[in-house]
Amino acid sequence: MDVLRTARLRLRWFNEADAPFVRELLNEPAWIQHIYDAEVRTDAQAAQWIRERLVMRYWLLGFGFWAVERLSDGELLGLCGVIKRDGLDHPDIGYGFPARCWGHGYAREAAAGTFDYCRQVLGLREVMGTTGPENHASGRVLLAIGLEDEGVQQTAAHEGLSRVYRWRDTQPADDDAQIAALRWRWQAALQGPARAALTACVAPSTLEAVMNGRADLSPPAYDDLARRWAPLAEDVSIPAIRTPAGWRLQVPAP
Repeated sequence: MDVLRTARLRLRWFNEADAPFVRELLNEPAWIQHIYDAEVRTDAQAAQWIRERLVMRYWLLGFGFWAVERLSDGELLGLCGVIKRDGLDHPDIGYGFPARCWGHGYAREAAAGTFDYCRQVLGLREVMGTTGPENHASGRVLLAIGLEDEGVQQTAAHEGLSRVYRWRDTQPADDDAQIAALRWRWQAALQGPARAALTACVAPSTLEAVMNGRADLSPPAYDDLARRWAPLAEDVSIPAIRTPAGWRLQVPAP
């Protein structure tokens, strides 16, 4: 499923066919040094990691880490996106590319597209980024796209110290405006342009019912969910509720 495009790149959902690339990426020395060792050594383990660590989040959050492809030839270049980590107050942007893809500006371009998506499609008012204290290359990417350096800190999301970056929407929060924007994002997701963000509009209780016993996490299954909700696209009677993740719609489970 497509998520967004930039001048040179397409960001899309990962799928299990991407397992050989993911295995390679997770065993890159820079990934193990600056992120962590996922202990994924085979394609079968990589396929499981994709399903459990990536695809599940697409459904539960409406966002996640996406595959980065080059538009000109479809080559898979890396990973980029936004996730909500336990131990961080707000979603944070992350990315990883094998060393053979460094030096072409792909990380900055993908991260900039993700940052725009966070604000315009997901409606986030605060976005974070974290790096290792000495990972200055990744820090430069976060600074270049518009986040500010808040220094080295101990976060609950990491065992060691991290350098923390952050962007905040400086406009005063207005509940009515946020709810109106949420309903607009809900329509856009159901009508196609922002389909991948569909479940980011929905209350946790509804998602729990949707995910109960679900085995099919494919893009067609996600599209089918959108088709079943399509008649509700302009239903302003659907209540909006405040959740720890922001305003969400209390959509009836299909």
